[in-house]
Amino acid sequence: MREKNWGKVRDLETFEALAPGIQKRNVFGPDTGWNDYVMRHFILPEGIAIPPHCHDWDHLALSLEGHGEVVVEGEHCDLEKGNWVRVPAGKEHSFRNIGDGEFTFLCIVPTHGDPHAKKPAL
Repeated sequence: MREKNWGKVRDLETFEALAPGIQKRNVFGPDTGWNDYVMRHFILPEGIAIPPHCHDWDHLALSLEGHGEVVVEGEHCDLEKGNWVRVPAGKEHSFRNIGDGEFTFLCIVPTHGDPHAKKPAL
């Protein structure tokens, strides 16, 4: 478990994420007592996209800052600040920054869907 149960998102460890320049941090997950899911914090710089990909779990995403979009099987979904989306399992999708400045969003996936989810010590 993490020593603290509070803090600043930007102080958390940053991971490589699907494309250069993208910042990804795990806020909640097994190392904070949420064993089944991981809440990740993404920052996409202006003009950057997470390339199309597909997997066997849902994404739950909430836009925090900036302006982005998610494309699911060719359907575009606007992700302005405060907008949310569920990306169903098995659907090809991509996220991209379509605004000026950074696009920041939260994304929740099952623990097995995040390669950086730290498993709790037994």
